[in-house]
Amino acid sequence: MTTRQVLELSGISKVFASSGGLRSLIGGGGRPVSALKDLSLALGAGEILGVVGESGSGKSTLGNIILGLEQPTTGTMLVDGKAGQGLRRGDRLAFRRRVQMIFQDPSGSLNPRFTIGRTVEEPLVIHGLGDAAERRRRMLAALEEAELKPAEHFAERFPHELSGGQRQRVAIARAVILRPSILIADEPVSMLDVSVRAGILRLLRKLVSGHGMSLVFITHDLSLIGTMCDRVIIMYRGCVVESGEAKAVMRAPRHPYTRQLIDAVPVPDPDWEPPPLLLKPGSEETPETGCRFAPRCDLAFAPCRASMPALRPDPAGHAVACFHAETAGTAGRPRPIDDMMDLQR
Repeated sequence: MTTRQVLELSGISKVFASSGGLRSLIGGGGRPVSALKDLSLALGAGEILGVVGESGSGKSTLGNIILGLEQPTTGTMLVDGKAGQGLRRGDRLAFRRRVQMIFQDPSGSLNPRFTIGRTVEEPLVIHGLGDAAERRRRMLAALEEAELKPAEHFAERFPHELSGGQRQRVAIARAVILRPSILIADEPVSMLDVSVRAGILRLLRKLVSGHGMSLVFITHDLSLIGTMCDRVIIMYRGCVVESGEAKAVMRAPRHPYTRQLIDAVPVPDPDWEPPPLLLKPGSEETPETGCRFAPRCDLAFAPCRASMPALRPDPAGHAVACFHAETAGTAGRPRPIDDMMDLQR
């Protein structure tokens, strides 16, 4: 049975104009920054898609485009089969009900002057849903779903009176109260203590499953992917370099960049030392032609610098954008990701 697609991105690119910084002061200017390049993906109903990459890979830009905070330079986006860009005000409000985000910093995403109850109820007010009694009922139910109990007790408190984990649960309650089709979680546990992360991740999975939502889970922590996500895309400087079923990609990576990311995942072994990430001189610059990873790849050869390899899927749906896809895996070498995935269960 074919899964209904709730999100479809086709040929999405995003270029930011550069002010040039210091160069602009001396007349040099700055070249535009390509944050996303020709990105295409689909998200099925009820699916959890992991988006992984180091800082500067374009993860948050992708999330902002899906949310509508940024408009793509080129490409198209469909949400529930309807255009997600160039919308008029009325259509834009309806779009907001279908896509919601949980931000990284729970403290910065909550208004310190609002009570928790008002914060969670605010989306209903904005969208004109229900009278005061109905909104309060739904607000209390959302807090209960987010495991903030008793809800009446939390509703009258302010953000500064809660712990970081509790504040993130408030942000989750606010995001799901509209029953969106797509939930975007941008590094939702990176600022939380390790002791509370597992509870937040279990809550997200429960809500996604219970309400039939789809989740775009943005993270730099590969140890979360195998147990949290159904599929994963690996991003490097705006491009998807590998994608597929989450556990399959984590256990048998076929792109050199994915391999380097996995090699850097720490393991609970005092004698283990991570291998150094290869960073050749000048590799901080994104090449204008060829594979964007070529400057720091230990397998790069002439074709890598001449053209960007296409993202080619195998029969199982594991897609890799690499001329060395068959030889870039980690077969026969220790896989620290397995140990970390076990710890997240």
